[in-house]
Amino acid sequence: MRKTSLDRFTVCLEKGLLGRLDEISSERGYPSRSQALADFIRRAIVRKDWRGGRECAATVSVVYDPSDGRPGRGLEKLLRANSKCALSSQVHQLRGGKVLCTVTLTGRPARLQRLADALRALKGVTHGSFSIIAPL
Repeated sequence: MRKTSLDRFTVCLEKGLLGRLDEISSERGYPSRSQALADFIRRAIVRKDWRGGRECAATVSVVYDPSDGRPGRGLEKLLRANSKCALSSQVHQLRGGKVLCTVTLTGRPARLQRLADALRALKGVTHGSFSIIAPL
């Protein structure tokens, strides 16, 4: 097991915020306040790096009905045109006949956002989400 060095600090919060932190930590399954705060800080760093244009890893997920050929063809066309930033894609059959396609991407945030928007805007896509995961 690798030992990680830690920085320690003291935090003073307004009345009531600690209880809210504990609620959120519990709801999200964090084993400690420290791990919750570390995750919140990492998320803030990712947002800052994203705004700064630093290369990031991301995912885009879309749901569509495969009996409508437009979304599948559109996905293939967009992924071929953006092959430098599209690392992989997974397609899963969902109950009810719909398909979930998740694409893993790397690149500059603005380019990834444009590609995600184009994928979610394909005719026949019923749901979509985009998430910047981490700076590289």
